[in-house]
Amino acid sequence: MTLDSQIPLIAHEAVPTLLEPLDIINAMIDLRAQLAELEQQVQTLQPAFYAACVALNTDKIELERAIINRRTSPGKWNYSEDIVEQEALLTRLKKQFQQIHEPISGKETIWAIRLLLMTA
Repeated sequence: MTLDSQIPLIAHEAVPTLLEPLDIINAMIDLRAQLAELEQQVQTLQPAFYAACVALNTDKIELERAIINRRTSPGKWNYSEDIVEQEALLTRLKKQFQQIHEPISGKETIWAIRLLLMTA
């Protein structure tokens, strides 16, 4: 699959009148397929990218199109068994509360796209 650099731009307010629902759905599927391919390309390039950043031996790389900073991820803690048990209890209590009560916000309807494997 090659990436389509000529994605049709549609004005937000014009979408319902210019395109049929299936055209919009098919356009979204095409974009999701392109996004999946881009994500695969990023995953493939990522080890070489990290190696290139390390080779420059600096915390900050300033380029014309981007600034790349080195960060360290948070460490993992070795909590005592008592704290781990309390956390598990709190998680169970939260789940019980969620089953009994309705959420106060954040609930919205979305449509998910699952790309089907295409066999050649």
